[in-house]
Amino acid sequence: MSIAFYHIAHLVGLILLFAGFGALASGNRKGMMYHGIGLLILLVAGFGLIAKLQVSYASHFVIGKGLIFLILGFLPVLVKKNVLSATAVLWIAIALGGLAAYMGYLKRLPFVS
Repeated sequence: MSIAFYHIAHLVGLILLFAGFGALASGNRKGMMYHGIGLLILLVAGFGLIAKLQVSYASHFVIGKGLIFLILGFLPVLVKKNVLSATAVLWIAIALGGLAAYMGYLKRLPFVS
């Protein structure tokens, strides 16, 4: 499959992921299925992009994006366990999404040469 296919699939996964966070913020627990589906699509498309772009799996960029992926996957647990409010989790997710977009566009970590 082409790089464009994986890129579009990655963006669709991101949209579904944030739709899940929107459902979390509105209190709709059934809408959280979009969070999981989005994570799965992001994972598959992300690894497809890494393979097509021939980026090293050990690069700082890939490790950083992987950590953001894990944190975005874990954030709803913090709401369910009443550690953070849904609004706080939503803002953290937005900040992490912005950081992931920055890293995806420039293929590097911020503040690292």
